[in-house]
Amino acid sequence: MKLSVLDYGVIDYGGTATTALQQTLSLAQTAEKYGYYRFLVAEHHHIAAFSTSSPEILTCYLASQTESIRIGTAGIMLMHYSPYKVAEQMKTLAALFPGRIDLGIGSAMGTLVVQRALETRHNKKEYPQLLQQLLDDLSGKGLVRTYPKIHHLPNVFVLSSSEVTAQLAAQLGLSYTFGIFPFMKKDLTLEAQKIPASYRQAFKVSEFSQKPYVIFACFIVIAETAKEAEAMAKCLDIWMLGKEDFNKFKTYPTIEQAKNYSLSKQDKNKIQEQRKRMVIGNSKEVKAKLDKYLALSQADELLVIPLVPGFENRKKAVQLLAQLYL
Repeated sequence: MKLSVLDYGVIDYGGTATTALQQTLSLAQTAEKYGYYRFLVAEHHHIAAFSTSSPEILTCYLASQTESIRIGTAGIMLMHYSPYKVAEQMKTLAALFPGRIDLGIGSAMGTLVVQRALETRHNKKEYPQLLQQLLDDLSGKGLVRTYPKIHHLPNVFVLSSSEVTAQLAAQLGLSYTFGIFPFMKKDLTLEAQKIPASYRQAFKVSEFSQKPYVIFACFIVIAETAKEAEAMAKCLDIWMLGKEDFNKFKTYPTIEQAKNYSLSKQDKNKIQEQRKRMVIGNSKEVKAKLDKYLALSQADELLVIPLVPGFENRKKAVQLLAQLYL
C-alpha cells in the first residue's frame, strides 16, 4: 500500500504563516524519511488559519528541499484559472523536478467573495471542457503550444467524492482520488465501494495513465492513546462547523479552545453526523477503520489528512501511520 499525506499549511495558535510553511516543509521531509510516496498541498483562499493559497509555488519550494518523495497539488481549483497557464506552471515544475511532480485537480468554486476576488469566469458546467483543455495543453495538443517542452508528463489525478467526476476521470484516463469528507451526505460504505468500482469499469487508457488508479483520502486523527486522539478530534469537530466561512478562528483551534467552545444543539447534531466521516483513535482503532475502507474501495494508495492542532502532533501522526502501513 502506497501512503501519502495532504497538508494545509496549518497556522497554529501563536504561530505565523512563515512558521506554518516551515513546518509544512519539515512534515514533507519527515514523510520522505518514513518512505511516504507523495506529499501534497491543498489550495484554499480567504481562510486565515491555512497558508496554502498558492500550492504551485509551495510545490516548487518543497520539491527543492526534498530528495525523492513526489510533491504536488491536491489540488489546483481549475474553475478559477486558465488551463493554459496551469499547464505552463506544471510543465515548468516537471522540467525542474523530472518524475516527481503531481497535479491534483479539483472543481470547487469556493465562496462568492473568493470567486469575485479571483475574477472567476467559469462555471461548473464548463469543468469537463476545462479539464480536457488542460490535458491537451499539458501534452502539447492545444492550439497554442505550451513550453517548456518536457519528456515526462506530470501525474494528473482528479479529486472528488462524486460518481459524475469519477466517470469523467475514467473517460479521460486519469487517476482518481475518492475522498470521504465531513460534508458528505450519502451512505459512506456504499459510496466507497460503488464509486471507485464504477471508475475502474469505465476507465480508458490514456497517455497520462495506462490503468485505473484509485487514491483513498480521508481526515485522520491518530495518537498514542484514544483519549489523546479524542481531545484533538474535538478541534477538528469545531473547525469543520465552518463558522464564518472557516474564519471564526484566526488560527487552528487548540485543545483548550475546543474544550471551552459552546456548542448549540444544531452544532452537536452536525458534529455527530460529521464524525461518521472521520477516522479517529489510537493506532489499532485507526487501522481497523482504514482497512475497512481500503478493502471496500480496493484503493491503490492511501492519502491521509492529519488535520490536528500542533506541529508535533501532525508529525507524530505521520510517524504512527508509517508504522501501520510502511
